[in-house]
Amino acid sequence: MKRIALFILMLLAAVSCREKYEYNQTLGLLSEYNVLSNSGGSTQVAVFSNTSWTVELDHPVAWASIDRFNGIKSGYLVFDYDVNYGRSRRVILVFKAGDQTRTLNMFQQSFLSDSECEMTLDATTLDVPAAGAAQDIKFSTNLVYNLDEMFLTLSYPEGQEPEAPWITLKGVEKDKVSIEIAPNNTGTERTANLKLSHTDAGVYDSTEGDTIYSNTVKIVQPK
Repeated sequence: MKRIALFILMLLAAVSCREKYEYNQTLGLLSEYNVLSNSGGSTQVAVFSNTSWTVELDHPVAWASIDRFNGIKSGYLVFDYDVNYGRSRRVILVFKAGDQTRTLNMFQQSFLSDSECEMTLDATTLDVPAAGAAQDIKFSTNLVYNLDEMFLTLSYPEGQEPEAPWITLKGVEKDKVSIEIAPNNTGTERTANLKLSHTDAGVYDSTEGDTIYSNTVKIVQPK
């Protein structure tokens, strides 16, 4: 009987703590991380609050969405995510209520290992006009689910480091990389080494990812 009574007391305490967790706090989440499969799907996210709250993605992504951006008191939202046949990726849900902020890392697992990833620019040297221009470089990759996350890595010969980059990325598609070249007003020829890069989401409980690179293209612009 004593054991039964003790079990009942423990059960009541657990229920009491759960009710307190759900209703007597400004903002609470069940965890800080959510690991998603690469096959796509949807998941419910529980929100515990005794007041109104808002939620947003920390940056826009094409592969995920939420069905609501605010709520009043405890409830849940639905997080939808697409299939991922590329590298791991992440978006963070930022919740706010009163003076409190909570975050939930939505980490989607990879399908490809780094050794299986392909990023190839179909050029070794690209001569561009002194007046500047938009340029497309042929590109091949199997990371079609990570195109929006790719970025340029630029390096320059010693002594030619510009105050601001003169090459900017305009877009990445599965068969081309579009860049914009600024006019050369320096009075001398200039060059830059360009790579296309991608950083994955690393492991679920870290914001540090691994970066891979394409081959290098030398950009040459006359004076």
